[in-house]
Amino acid sequence: MNSTYSLAVDSRASIVSDGLWLRSKAWDLTFISLSATLVAIPFLTYYFANEASPFINKIIAALGVHFTWDEDASRNLVNGVIALFIGGPHMYATYTRTALDKNFSRKHKALLSFSLLIPVGVVYLGVNHFQLLITFFFFWASIHILHQAAFIVECYNRKSTHALSWSSRMIDYGVLFTALYPVATYKFIHDEFFIGSNNILFPEFLKNEYIFYLVTAVFAASVILFVWKTVYEIRSGTAHYPKILLISLTAGIAFIIPAFRNLDVAFQGFNTWHSFQYLGLTYYINRLRHERGEIGTKFIDKMSEDGKTWSYYFFTVGLTVGAVGVIALLIYFSPVLGLTFDQCYYIVVLSFLLTHYLHDHLLFTKPEEILLNT
Repeated sequence: MNSTYSLAVDSRASIVSDGLWLRSKAWDLTFISLSATLVAIPFLTYYFANEASPFINKIIAALGVHFTWDEDASRNLVNGVIALFIGGPHMYATYTRTALDKNFSRKHKALLSFSLLIPVGVVYLGVNHFQLLITFFFFWASIHILHQAAFIVECYNRKSTHALSWSSRMIDYGVLFTALYPVATYKFIHDEFFIGSNNILFPEFLKNEYIFYLVTAVFAASVILFVWKTVYEIRSGTAHYPKILLISLTAGIAFIIPAFRNLDVAFQGFNTWHSFQYLGLTYYINRLRHERGEIGTKFIDKMSEDGKTWSYYFFTVGLTVGAVGVIALLIYFSPVLGLTFDQCYYIVVLSFLLTHYLHDHLLFTKPEEILLNT
């Protein structure tokens, strides 16, 4: 794209890039970095739901309903609220760039065909090997969240004003991809890693204290190298502060999240931040794709215009509500189907979520899509 066309894009859509920031300081801090404060929402929701349980149970009893509000109910409330308002919308936002875009579907028929196998596998494992499904899901989820962080870091690298060495990149990625695992590994080794009532599987031959020491040592070394590199960059005037802020927040939160007792709620905290980032990034990328004429489906292109943020958001919420309806239907028939509440929830959610992971592994190889001059 030549410079004249690039300026025309900026003029029509008011999309301008501010220095090292992906879009602007205010936008990046809102959607990328300081949105880390959203991690607290699931914790606060869970806490207040638990504290209010005596009052809630009085209301339930007055209504003559045979149900007791307990910690598990609070956990499921957190899952439901996050899924409806942000987790689900971020998942379905993916499809505005993939399955629902005719240009993408024409180029990636094999990927979309393979995607159809994921719901089949989820249903089979969800009914017959639920513990294995949950274990697989949490492993892939951890990779996916960190992959998104690495994608944003690479987007920041493309904005850098100086050449980056291979070692500099590896130090950044080393901190990102090791932070989540020291505490998690400790819990795996001591059989303390539960999601609800589901114990996440971990190979017996790895249940050794030395594995924990090794994982922790690698993370500690990565942190030391990252701090050393950051100090050097600050002194030499080459520090990329937006990137440093993102990596520091991501690594810090990833490290402490597994330390909480209720891991389901804790990981929903991480998921809330991750999902908010994703929604902002996806809408912004679609805005740029709209201006470049790259969207092949008319209604997706239309909702990617300037000022259509809420149309985009409520479209994804609508898809989420549809999925909630399917979950409710499964729960209603669960006595006949022989399914637990968690099975009903995860079979539907993971059918779409794991497909979203697969598509993103391709999308996260395209940092150029967020740059104005491509």
